[in-house]
Amino acid sequence: MTESKTNEKGKKDKAKKESAFSKKLTQLRKERGISQKKAAGDLGVSQALLSHYEKGIRECGLDFVIRCADYYGVTTDYLLGVSESRNGIDLEYFDSFSGEDSKTLSGGTLSQSTKILLDCAGACGENSPSKYIHDYFMLCLYRGALTLAKAGVLPSEMFNIDISVARELANAAISLQDAKFVFIEDKTRKGADFSEKTPLHTLIDEAETFILNNFVVDL
Repeated sequence: MTESKTNEKGKKDKAKKESAFSKKLTQLRKERGISQKKAAGDLGVSQALLSHYEKGIRECGLDFVIRCADYYGVTTDYLLGVSESRNGIDLEYFDSFSGEDSKTLSGGTLSQSTKILLDCAGACGENSPSKYIHDYFMLCLYRGALTLAKAGVLPSEMFNIDISVARELANAAISLQDAKFVFIEDKTRKGADFSEKTPLHTLIDEAETFILNNFVVDL
């Protein structure tokens, strides 16, 4: 391949990536229901500059791509159009779990499904919700073990907490995990854009501070 053809191919590849980036950037913002003004403020750029990035008029630096990936919870490869996987797991990965067993609910299906969810969470990076997912599954299995103990299938001596109250405690702990998932799913959404703070803002701030301080949602 001649040097001119190599340069031409490089320019085409670059243009393709820039086009994919602008489309993904717009798509992710709209999925979250975030205004361009808010997203620009959170990402540390002007609304005009973000608009140029979303329209593909301007080219951004690598640091901004990384910032966007962190903000929207996706990989930089997904943002740049290199991969269609948002979390970094190759889509062919799921093929290894396909087959006859996947058509019926069995122990193998449950264990494989659990592995898929944990692997997907772990692929999101060190700030991923993987620990919450691990704890959620652990608590659900613990509650299942308690049910078997109350039915006489498992010995109650296996448990340190009295099984008559442990199930209610497990239910409460699982409910707390559900609340944490809500924060993880939508941690970048902060509501509608208001030009001035209202009494409703104050009430919401106080209520959310109370919830976070009393239920220890550590994000």
